[in-house]
Amino acid sequence: MTEIISIVDTAQEPPKDYFMPVIRERTMAFMNSQTKLDEDGKLTIIEEAQDILSHCILPGNQENITNIAVGYVQSGKTLSFTTLTALAADNGWRIIIYLTGTKTNLKEQTSARLRSDLIIDDNDDYKIFADANISDRNRVKNFMEMGEETLLFPILKHYKHINSLAQIFEDPEIQNLLSNYGVIIIDDEADQASFNTFAKKNSGKEDWEDDDFSQTYSAILRLKKALPNHSYIQYTATPQAAFLIDNNDILSPKYHTVLTPGKGYTGGKFFFKNQELNLISIIPDEEIYHFSRNPLTEIPTSLLEALRQFIISVTIVVLKQKRQPFLSMMVHIDGRRDTNETFEFWISNNLQNYLEILNAPDGDPGKIPFINSLKSSFDSITQYMSDRPDFEEILPLIPRAILRTQCHLVQGDSESLIDWNSEKGHILIGADMLNRGFTIERLSMSYMPRTSAGRSTADTIEQRCRFFGYKMPYIDVCRVFLSSKSRDEYTAYVEHEEVLRASLKQCQTIKEFSKNSTTMLLSDLLNPTRTNILSDKLVRDKLIGWRQMLSLDCMHENKRLCLDFIDKISSFITCDEYDNEIRNHRHALVPIDDFIQFFREFKYLDVPNITRKIVTIQYLQYIKEFEGIEFVDVYQMAYQTETSLNYRRRSIKNDKPNNLQAGRAANGSYPGDKHFHSESVVSVQLHHIVLDDPGVIYGKKDLFNLAFYYPASIGEDFIRLDKPIEDEDIE
Repeated sequence: MTEIISIVDTAQEPPKDYFMPVIRERTMAFMNSQTKLDEDGKLTIIEEAQDILSHCILPGNQENITNIAVGYVQSGKTLSFTTLTALAADNGWRIIIYLTGTKTNLKEQTSARLRSDLIIDDNDDYKIFADANISDRNRVKNFMEMGEETLLFPILKHYKHINSLAQIFEDPEIQNLLSNYGVIIIDDEADQASFNTFAKKNSGKEDWEDDDFSQTYSAILRLKKALPNHSYIQYTATPQAAFLIDNNDILSPKYHTVLTPGKGYTGGKFFFKNQELNLISIIPDEEIYHFSRNPLTEIPTSLLEALRQFIISVTIVVLKQKRQPFLSMMVHIDGRRDTNETFEFWISNNLQNYLEILNAPDGDPGKIPFINSLKSSFDSITQYMSDRPDFEEILPLIPRAILRTQCHLVQGDSESLIDWNSEKGHILIGADMLNRGFTIERLSMSYMPRTSAGRSTADTIEQRCRFFGYKMPYIDVCRVFLSSKSRDEYTAYVEHEEVLRASLKQCQTIKEFSKNSTTMLLSDLLNPTRTNILSDKLVRDKLIGWRQMLSLDCMHENKRLCLDFIDKISSFITCDEYDNEIRNHRHALVPIDDFIQFFREFKYLDVPNITRKIVTIQYLQYIKEFEGIEFVDVYQMAYQTETSLNYRRRSIKNDKPNNLQAGRAANGSYPGDKHFHSESVVSVQLHHIVLDDPGVIYGKKDLFNLAFYYPASIGEDFIRLDKPIEDEDIE
């Protein structure tokens, strides 16, 4: 069954903030170096880079913007942003920053790629500052003042490294120079540390806290703040978080570009919608390993079949035909170290047994049955091979293929790069190879029984598609072993992805896509990103009881928003009157959709509050759809002070207002602010306060803050209804 989310299409208008970038020497030099691309491929890449750059903030304008580029998994996004770099340099941009991922090897890969692709014939067009820190400040300033090079800054997506770079640009002398510069920040795999991940972290605690994740986003905000002119470009193959989670506060894209894969790309459509080649093999349910539900005690038969097919592929494609210098196999069971070590032992042990059997005398009782199993695997793996050799031709080469195949146990703390050309075959066992940005070179065989107990999330399963890529030269020996559940989920995702891309192509902005795009389709087999945040544990620990959203951010904008929102509510009812105006409140039932529209515009700049905002919106959407709850109970606290301007006074503690809610009066004359809520719907209190602070920045300023009450009864209903949807095997 398929869920259809219908939205009406509208006519497009040409965007106002748009210019046409000019192709000059740097772009042409880079394109000329891409000898594997034909002219049509080069033209497509340039046109898409022009589209991305056309929506960037021009050098010299003191503005910023966030846009997004959406590609397929393993389709060559690096080529796109390298082209964007050259095109930006041709059009006056002098600084490009790359957030390269969270692993050191990924940053090194990007630095090496930029160096080899852009610094052609020892030209002086670019200067690369790899992982720059404050010690590079003077050199950066000197290049900005006296150099003509475009400065490239590849850094780790980690708060310490981002803060170090921000320190450079915060220097007063560099700040003066930046006013005339154009800066582009490229966030590779932009959804890598999504709000979903942060929302689930520390879920046993009462609220979200600052940690490495939120510090990284705070560091990104600091970097953005230090750059008066910048364009933040998100590159991703899984944009569900950006599109399905509405977020006006942090890194929210305005324009988008849908990237076209190059010729020879084999992605979801090729593997899961192919009418001519059946490249998917099903792992029987009884062979799906799970450490608790199905802890296998010996290597599964399906893995032995995949292993034999891979060895035969290496024998034919690498040793016999010499079509490829090597081939690779991926074995991904789960994220547990002991599991990966067990499977690595099984695979290595069987390869050793294969060698011993093949080298045994002809009369050995085990040799004939094993050769027969090899013949069966040979027939399977060569069924689509146009120049298939005879089995007897390749049998003598199989021992050498095994001898020249190396197993790699890739664990969570492994950052060493694999020397792909050192062997003819590589077998990677583990979980780390599924990290964003990790490319398994010449991957032909994938064995992936890993699955979730319930519905998988659309963006998570897509990022596991390391077997996508440019594989046409050896597609005849590519195979993927999956559970039937995973096959169905991938097939459903392919349909979703194609509709998503088609919808994006019809819209010019994310806002237009969100409101006016064509129908978006998502199978019931999958959870979109927007709902998978809401686990039962998260609801139980964070969405029950009172929660204050304390913030000093965007005071003026949020105050205006709250006053406009209050002014539109005509159904206020006064609560019980007490002895003074700061204890007199009123409330109204506001439709959930109207409240969400207001709350989306309320701005926060810290990740814990932003995450609570996103999760609260999702929770409200959930209880409206599945619980039939239509309203939010909105309380305007101390509403009479809007006339007298005698707002409640609050001090500042830890850069936030110190406790919004007044307590119960000792003599019982006032029950306390927490008394004012509903037990049948979510309640929100709007507190208009004035800061009791002697400082110049905040002293005597008035602002609105919000406090939410999530009834336990609603949360308990959710917990009873919720099914496990997370992948239990992830570390």
